[in-house]
Amino acid sequence: MTEKILIEVIPVPDEQESTFQIKMSDSIFKKLGLENQQKIELYCSRNSIIVDIVSINESEPVMQCTNLVLRELQLPTENFSIMLFKKEKGELEIGPVVGLLTEVVEKNNRVGLGTIAEFCEELSLYANEIGVLFYVFSLNTFYEQKGYIYIDGIWKKSNVPYPHVVHNRIHSRKREQSLRFIDFTTELQMNNVPYFNDHFLNKWEVHEILRDNNHLHSYMPDTMLLTSKDVLFEMLEKYKCVFVKPVHGSQGRNIFRIQKTDEATYYLDYTTFSGDIETIHQSFASLFQSLFSRLKQHTFIVQQCIPLLLFKEKPLDFRVLCQKQSSEKWQLTSIIARVSSNEDFVSNLARGGEIQKVNHVLLENFDVKEIPHIKRLIKDLALEVAEIIDGSADGIFAELGIDLALDQNGKPSIIEVNTKPSKNLDQEKLSTKIRPSAKALIHHCVFLSNLI
Repeated sequence: MTEKILIEVIPVPDEQESTFQIKMSDSIFKKLGLENQQKIELYCSRNSIIVDIVSINESEPVMQCTNLVLRELQLPTENFSIMLFKKEKGELEIGPVVGLLTEVVEKNNRVGLGTIAEFCEELSLYANEIGVLFYVFSLNTFYEQKGYIYIDGIWKKSNVPYPHVVHNRIHSRKREQSLRFIDFTTELQMNNVPYFNDHFLNKWEVHEILRDNNHLHSYMPDTMLLTSKDVLFEMLEKYKCVFVKPVHGSQGRNIFRIQKTDEATYYLDYTTFSGDIETIHQSFASLFQSLFSRLKQHTFIVQQCIPLLLFKEKPLDFRVLCQKQSSEKWQLTSIIARVSSNEDFVSNLARGGEIQKVNHVLLENFDVKEIPHIKRLIKDLALEVAEIIDGSADGIFAELGIDLALDQNGKPSIIEVNTKPSKNLDQEKLSTKIRPSAKALIHHCVFLSNLI
């Protein structure tokens, strides 16, 4: 097993005579079997520098580096914690280095990370706690060899080393399809740098993957690709109530719900769309004419409506967060119940939905003795979906948000799979600062780095 020790790196001013010297606590020398005044090659990712190491009497394991040494290794010139490893004779390495790719907005000397800002802070705090150098970067700053380090409560732009692992949190599907993103991921592949979650999966792609597993059919609402008005007509004839969803949609936007009565009247509800649109139609032709201009703009699926369990007369579903941690095995990190807002038929938090504790909503609908079994069904189904998606879709996935519904009998159904689940802070209802999903993500990055 590789010898290692958690250290704090402390920048010190350059010295004229010993610029390529680093000073380390004598406890580090003893732990790693080093000799005072030894010349070693210090690595960090793809960078290395030959330095003299000098033992100092410090109670804590610290490594004092001149600014020149830090610049040569493309490391921040601020205090940070990291793991120090003894490699071959005369070689030391510090790491792992983890980068999170997302959209970054710089304005008035402030760095904006959008809806994942607090989550990124938690990732950074936990990474520093266990000796991982974590930074956030954009496609632009990557090619500048710059990133953002979280220091003293703010994100500071800094030199950063090439990452051992990259977590992809690009929010834009369009940006993921850009030539620059493709060039970036190609470079990572050429350098054998693992990156996850690989890419967005659209709703039809997920449906096709899951449909190949016959035993899951009873947990899946009937779903068709909307290729013609005949598809919509036939689904309405069969189920009387359907959802029409964009295959690339997210956060409950641009969804239609259509209900057909026995009198052949069609009732239309929708999310997000602005402008006049009729909600009651006396014929299918009138309904389709009203929808046509919007349906031709994107690719849609038509999905059978599932009778959802209610909480206080509002539809609810369940978001199950599945993650890999220190292995390739999927584990359940959290389950939350999401209740739709008044007058809405989707429970997304972005559309005013609210979070409830799972036991609380289940106790409103089931006998207390049934609840452990129902929760087990939810967990088992979510983990199986995660494993199937991971094994069938291209690329690496290590975090999936599985949306499930329950019927009145407690049977779960698969609604949706999210490759970049929302990171709103209140989703896990934690009393501690760093939520379990942040810790799990960092542990998986460490696992993928192959350093520890």
